[in-house]
Amino acid sequence: MKFLFKNTFIAFFIFYLWLIKQTKANIEKEVFTSNVVKISENFYAEILEWSEQEGLVTLTPPYTIQRYERIVPFINADEITQNKTGQKEKWYILDGLEEGNTYETRVSYAATSPTTFVLEIMGFEEALNIFKKRQNLEITQSNSQQIITTKKLLRVSAKYEGVSNIPGREFRPIIYNIVLETLTYGVPRVAFKLILMLALILGIGYFICVPMFYSSLQKLIEVAQINRGELNREKRE
Repeated sequence: MKFLFKNTFIAFFIFYLWLIKQTKANIEKEVFTSNVVKISENFYAEILEWSEQEGLVTLTPPYTIQRYERIVPFINADEITQNKTGQKEKWYILDGLEEGNTYETRVSYAATSPTTFVLEIMGFEEALNIFKKRQNLEITQSNSQQIITTKKLLRVSAKYEGVSNIPGREFRPIIYNIVLETLTYGVPRVAFKLILMLALILGIGYFICVPMFYSSLQKLIEVAQINRGELNREKRE
């Protein structure tokens, strides 16, 4: 019985690894460690004002998921390099980050959409420089008061890959889900909790349920053997 339980556990673990491998085919992710930076109060205010105007979604740890987002992919690499208007890209605010903690941002999308996603995490000042270049504005250093923040910006873009038998597929928006999640020892916190729960269930099963079942089965076998012995004696008599 214990041998059967061990084989079942090994088979389940192999299936779990295979499932993770299959899932990764539809996932693009970026892992980063949060740090504290100083930024001009004016720059900070400009970014916040722009984010409110654009209606940017804010992602916060330990776990946030934004479902059914849409993005139009770039057709080729040349279109990416010539992207000066900021179209065909999505921006998100990463807030509530703690210094020194490791986080993962990832997008998941259907396998029927042959696309490569690019996730770029940057500070407010770097993002502001990008916006000013696109608007042909002068990039200057601000002498305003400095503030401390851990907030980041996430830029998401996509490039169409492969060939589809659906006409005009490369011009259609790609639907995706985006997640910000805290990592614990390199493992997403939600998955870490599931692993602990699975280990607890397997431990209870292995050390409590299996011995009880095995003991009950042995008693049934012993009773059956006793009854068979008594039946044989009665036949002989």
